[in-house]
Amino acid sequence: MMHPIYISATSIISPQQNFEYEDFLQDIKSSDDGTLFIIDPNYRDYINPVAIRRMSKMLKMGISTGMNCLQQAGITTPDAIITGTGRGSMVDMEQFLMDMIKLEEEALTPTAFIQSTYNSVNGWLALNTKCKGYNQTYVHRGTSFELALLDAQLLLNESNSYKNILVGCYDEITPDYIKVKSKIGYWKNPVPDSTLDLFKHNDTNGTIAGEGAAFFTITNNKEQTLCSINTIKMLQDANIDDVNNSINEALTANGMTLADVDVLLCGMNGDARQQPMYNAIIENTESNTSIAAFKHLCGEYDTSSGFATWIASNIFKHQSIPEILLQKKGEHSSVKNILLVNSYILNSTSIILYRSIS
Repeated sequence: MMHPIYISATSIISPQQNFEYEDFLQDIKSSDDGTLFIIDPNYRDYINPVAIRRMSKMLKMGISTGMNCLQQAGITTPDAIITGTGRGSMVDMEQFLMDMIKLEEEALTPTAFIQSTYNSVNGWLALNTKCKGYNQTYVHRGTSFELALLDAQLLLNESNSYKNILVGCYDEITPDYIKVKSKIGYWKNPVPDSTLDLFKHNDTNGTIAGEGAAFFTITNNKEQTLCSINTIKMLQDANIDDVNNSINEALTANGMTLADVDVLLCGMNGDARQQPMYNAIIENTESNTSIAAFKHLCGEYDTSSGFATWIASNIFKHQSIPEILLQKKGEHSSVKNILLVNSYILNSTSIILYRSIS
């Protein structure tokens, strides 16, 4: 069994107003068209204004979130940079492909192609921080962020030379992406009157689209940290029994049972095809466990578990659960253990156990 890793600082750009704000999910934003786009901060505080003109939204939000996270942690140069993304820069990729067609593959500008590569955010962050250490990007759809976290845990467990690792995730949505995925039943049709009403429609197929970027400084020193990450599990094409067995294995390995879980953070997305799995897990919980959800605030995207990890970190920090997250209030006086169970549309499921450091 591997040793825990610790989160010392967090930063997020999301459809909610959280970037550089101390308030924890206070001013809630919603949408009536089934999509949740990020709220753009002032990118000029983190990126040269000359470079901004050539950057896609994904690059801007990824770089700004990563740099802000390092500033909060008081780290100038991380020992490693590890990220996960399910789709990379959709804007740059679409622009390059359209230019290929329009210009008949002649006189193409390389900018969109270069910035559409999955590791472009990592490259910019490494240049800005002068990080010459380990640099990796995982592109594994619904488990991209989890693999980045697991890689960081492996590094911190295997070598004492790694002390502070910048781990993050980022994904964006475009009109063409919405259009293509609607053809295979990804989205709610009709869409809810408000994204906050997502769970009133969990008896129909489809979900709402989202995007965002989340970064964390991960360390092997628990002093002055927010919480620990003890277990990271990933499952593919798992049935309800597989998921329940994996949850029990993760808890047993940490000397726990479901009764010890203060908050069950569920990746429920309103899709009737996934809801039975969450219902089965919730039925096994005790009265002391609070049930919380988050995708009505960020939408569904490959790396939405990064948004969930930011939520878990802040629940530990504030020792309170915002009302907007709660599906059921548990009978606990404090929050010591949070279990995240998140399933993505392509039938990948992840389980992450967070624990208080006190």
